[in-house]
Amino acid sequence: MKDKYYEQAVTCVKDTVLPAQIKLYKSCGGDFDIIYGEAMNGNGYFGKVIEAGHTYELGYEKCTCPKVQSGQVTDPDQCNCSRQSILYVLNCLEPNSTFEVEILETILRGAEHCRFQITKN
Repeated sequence: MKDKYYEQAVTCVKDTVLPAQIKLYKSCGGDFDIIYGEAMNGNGYFGKVIEAGHTYELGYEKCTCPKVQSGQVTDPDQCNCSRQSILYVLNCLEPNSTFEVEILETILRGAEHCRFQITKN
């Protein structure tokens, strides 16, 4: 579901995160169990398989939003931009699949890390 952060999210990740995720997706044979179970761990990110083939967790050790890092934005609602960027990347990787992304916790909301739950339907 696209929200007011969708365009901002696309602009933020289309030239950086998306190409890296496409490369990772291809190197893992399109297997999200491998991506989130093994390959996504390290370099500031962590992943976890909750239910194989269906539910995953993606986390960031620190907030990666440039607007938050610069102090420009402090509103926790900004974390919906990250949620939208994850959805955008997933939809680019598998345009014929349906995904849901839920914010579990974020640094702007007082947590130690940012964590999102991804459900592939």
